[in-house]
Amino acid sequence: MEKKPSWNDIPSLGLQLEKDNVSQQRDNRAEIRLPCRDLLELFMLDTGTIAVQVKAGQGKGVQEGLLLDINQKGMGLTMKAHDLRKNDSILIGTMLGQRKFTTRAVVRWTRSEKVGIEYINPKSEDYRFLSELYGAKILNNI
Repeated sequence: MEKKPSWNDIPSLGLQLEKDNVSQQRDNRAEIRLPCRDLLELFMLDTGTIAVQVKAGQGKGVQEGLLLDINQKGMGLTMKAHDLRKNDSILIGTMLGQRKFTTRAVVRWTRSEKVGIEYINPKSEDYRFLSELYGAKILNNI
């Protein structure tokens, strides 16, 4: 009985896979975020920035940040002279095109003037809207 060839019996062609640069550039985010510039283009805004109001605990005033990036689970902001700390509970509000978006959130990280936040139980219609932004960007580029 003749032995069936295996993959090990096939001679190598000397090909190697290139290093995957994408995996080196990825961070720990589970979802792709859209940069602010893509939202400005998508909503046809010429403002250059999208302001986000942030209200930390009781007795603290409203601070303003600028949107860096966004997805259905969170957003990144730049905020000058903020006093936010990891795990702070906050309220956020912004306008995404003609749509008002407000939700409770938690600060996940801070680095000098940058803040990463995660939404806490956003309204289902807001979650769907945010989920569709990336698809809208892709379709807009076709």
